[in-house]
Amino acid sequence: MTLKSKTIDGFKWSFIDTVFRYFLTFFISIILARLLSPSDYGLIGIVGVFIAFSRVFIDGGFSDSLIRKLDCTIEDYSSVFIFNLVLALFFYMLLFLAAPSISIFFNENRLTDLVRISGLGLLVGATSSVHSVILKKKLNFKLLAIIGFCATIISGIVSVTMAFNGYGVWSLVWSGLIQSAILALVMWIVNSSDVKLIYKHKIIKEHFSFGSKIMFGSFIHAVYNNMYYLLIGKIYKPSTLGFYTRADNFQKLFSDNIDIIVRQVTYPVLSQLQNSQDKLKETYQILIRFTSFATFIMLMGLFVVAKPFTVTLIGEKWLPSVPFLQLLCFVGLLMPLISINTNVLNVKGRSDLSLKIVLIKVVLAIPALILGYYQGIYMMIIGSLIAMIIIYIIVMYYSTLIIGYTIKEQLKDLFPTIKLVFLAYIPVYFIGTISELNPLIMLTLQVITGFLMILLCAEIFKNKEYLLVKNMIMKNK
Repeated sequence: MTLKSKTIDGFKWSFIDTVFRYFLTFFISIILARLLSPSDYGLIGIVGVFIAFSRVFIDGGFSDSLIRKLDCTIEDYSSVFIFNLVLALFFYMLLFLAAPSISIFFNENRLTDLVRISGLGLLVGATSSVHSVILKKKLNFKLLAIIGFCATIISGIVSVTMAFNGYGVWSLVWSGLIQSAILALVMWIVNSSDVKLIYKHKIIKEHFSFGSKIMFGSFIHAVYNNMYYLLIGKIYKPSTLGFYTRADNFQKLFSDNIDIIVRQVTYPVLSQLQNSQDKLKETYQILIRFTSFATFIMLMGLFVVAKPFTVTLIGEKWLPSVPFLQLLCFVGLLMPLISINTNVLNVKGRSDLSLKIVLIKVVLAIPALILGYYQGIYMMIIGSLIAMIIIYIIVMYYSTLIIGYTIKEQLKDLFPTIKLVFLAYIPVYFIGTISELNPLIMLTLQVITGFLMILLCAEIFKNKEYLLVKNMIMKNK
């Protein structure tokens, strides 16, 4: 297969994986949200902060380094595997010992056991991280999709069963552990020949020289992403954090899934084009247009249907999360676009610029946190949105310097999608203002109207991305 064919195939299977897992995860989350309380989600949000920080150090930027290196050997994969496993054990022990202190800090006794059990996922995940990298380098996203979907089904069944039987927050904990265990087991079965018990410190030093900047950047990025959870968890009640977490999770079901597709497919593809400036820019430009097309349609759609969507799916007890969700949709619009820009910097060996971007993110987040402390969570999200806009402008500027894709060109590529979405969702918004409608009826009307309007406007404006997708579908019939 040519690189183009592999790229299309990678996007196809990554999309299939994401869509299927999205709908499955979405369905499971609806059931769990009805069975569990906002405080349960608040507790998991706190635990997730410490797990996220640990994972950054365990990976150490080695995954990106392995993908970027064109001539990786078994010695590369094996050395990184052993190093990751040792780091995972070290950080699990740190979490195990720190768990009581975390519980005291947040004044919540249940956190001790939650942190200790959830932390086991670090050890399990470390056993399969390199295997996942190998499949991504081979652009074998079909196998990754099948493995991921099976793991999601099984873990989802476990979590719902436990929630029905009154296990509360533990249904979320064990779901994550079982999913990680299944992924690790299957990846070892299907892809064990590339990893042996070999360790060479020289190889670790080589990958660390590149990956360390990404690791530090990822750590700062984790600080940026999770400081909001820490602030809300410390100042407000667990239920308030639960409302924010639920809104953030709904938004991330769209933005994160798109972001995952973009990062896991574009990075290995762009890495293979790193020595061809013209092809790199051309491919990058196409990725920007397609990513914005998908992201804007999904997240702005979620924005206009946020209230009936929330009430219909998880009940009126979650209504306080609606304004958080609507604002977070705007934040999520920029995340995949920033990821593509950052991928290009890493592909060209400028992980130092990626690090600078993340450092700037943290600095810009400080005013948002201050707003959250004194003015409430709503103002905190507004501050976060302003910070994301500034970051996007900065990464576009760096893209101009590195590959010659100017800010003007990028904004010009975004404009057709912005116009399309704005015009298509005007009637959808006004349907949402009819207070007499039942939430389910309102949601149904909005979704149908939005879908038809997107198709109509895309046909009228001859949207390039829409026409390409349409032609691909017609050819496959």
